Amino acid sequence: MLFHAPEFLLVFLPLVLIAYHATRAYGGVRAALGVLVVASIIFYGWWDPRFVFLLLGSAAFNFAVGRALSARRASGSATRGLLTIGVAVNLGALGFFKYAGFFVANVAAATGIEAATLHIALPLAISFFTFQQIAFLVDTASGVAKDPDPLSYLLFVTFFPQLVAGPIVHHREMMPQFADRSPDTERMSGIWNSLAIGLMIFCIGLFKKTMIADKMGFWSDRIFETAAHGAPVPLIEAWTGALAFTFQIYFDFSGYTDMAIGLALMFGIRLPINFASPYKAESIIDFWRRWHITLSRFLKDYLYIPLGGGRHGRARRYTNLMIVMLLGGLWHGAAWTFVLWGALHGAFLIINHGWRQITGGRKGNLALRWFYRSLTFLAVVLAWVMFRADSFDAAQTVYAGMAGLNGIVLPTHYLGALGSFGPALKDLGVSFGLTPNFGGGMQLLWLVGALAIVWFLPNTQTIMRDHKPVLGDTLSKAGTLARALGRIARPNLATGVALGLVAALLALRQLQGQPGEFIYFQF
Repeated sequence: MLFHAPEFLLVFLPLVLIAYHATRAYGGVRAALGVLVVASIIFYGWWDPRFVFLLLGSAAFNFAVGRALSARRASGSATRGLLTIGVAVNLGALGFFKYAGFFVANVAAATGIEAATLHIALPLAISFFTFQQIAFLVDTASGVAKDPDPLSYLLFVTFFPQLVAGPIVHHREMMPQFADRSPDTERMSGIWNSLAIGLMIFCIGLFKKTMIADKMGFWSDRIFETAAHGAPVPLIEAWTGALAFTFQIYFDFSGYTDMAIGLALMFGIRLPINFASPYKAESIIDFWRRWHITLSRFLKDYLYIPLGGGRHGRARRYTNLMIVMLLGGLWHGAAWTFVLWGALHGAFLIINHGWRQITGGRKGNLALRWFYRSLTFLAVVLAWVMFRADSFDAAQTVYAGMAGLNGIVLPTHYLGALGSFGPALKDLGVSFGLTPNFGGGMQLLWLVGALAIVWFLPNTQTIMRDHKPVLGDTLSKAGTLARALGRIARPNLATGVALGLVAALLALRQLQGQPGEFIYFQF
């Protein structure tokens, strides 16, 4: 069920909010948690009810292993063997559903042995709930995790605002919130505030997804599909496609994150920050501190540091960085394009660390920092081409176009508008003709506007920081504009009416066509 689908906005969410808050007021905390669990299971099963059994089976297995690890630790027994089994089973399930077909196809291609193609449906959110539970097992074995009760653990795994595409949460972040038993008088005073702030953040995310990300997706899909069919993509179209996808995935994932944070707040739960203006990053290192923050945290804590991190010399650090990014790329999908995307970011990180070693990490003056930001953005755009392309050949076609190797084509009507410059451009190799994937001035205006938003406007969490909507630092300073917007974004009657109108209009807009899925749903 999509957060921006009419059935979610107009039926599911209102019913669940009413049921949860009414049950908590009159039936207590445990009954309210039960309502959330049932709602989350319905939400997950809406796509394919069969996979509910996988989700519940995974939760039951990991809860049992977690209990056994706690008992062993309490008795002084070794936990390593049981932990290894628990992690192996989780990775085995993930590997079967997500990578079995990929593995069989590559073995067949490498050996020349004919093999039946495996068509295994990828269960929704399996990457996210698997990583979340692996972290729980590791932390339980090390004594960090507390032994949860079955209901709280099931909600920890299934909580629908963050189930499908994150954030990847830790038990220590969620369990205390699920167990909150503050007096009803104190809790009731904060319910309306949480509902209002949550609705504000949700509507911001809804706007990003429906009004910006889907628009950018329309343009990027046309250009990458052209490349996938083997047709050459000229210079301007190639850059349009690359930039459109760069902004599509930004506003798609940023929109999803805002919607998840807003939904959780409506139930009085704060999620960890997961997105903090990553295109403002002045280095690739900074980019990965801002993009999908909880995934970066997981890879650092449960892969990079256990591999040795940077404790064993520069060469070992660079090797570990590359291993982590290759596996991070593979986590995103069973395709070599994702692996190469991870390799590109691994190389960028190695270069970044090497440069910091040379310069001592000095940031320089404002002009130099803007140069670093622009260079980082360019590197991210180039890597996104590999991430988005359906194959190496399609990526190569787009890269060739971006380098000008496929020629430069402008719409025919530009020839007259350019006047005497038209023949001169022709002499330089520019041709005029049909450009089905380049919309001209309006398209350029959208791209420039998107760049201005991601570079100059404060992000949602910075604007709302006075209300503490997330766990963790927003990583951005609250400038004059952020403070001014924050003063506007306060719970009151006028804001409520405006939000209601915005939400209604966006919901009605979704009734006009099929809502586009979030990009991270496929992972």
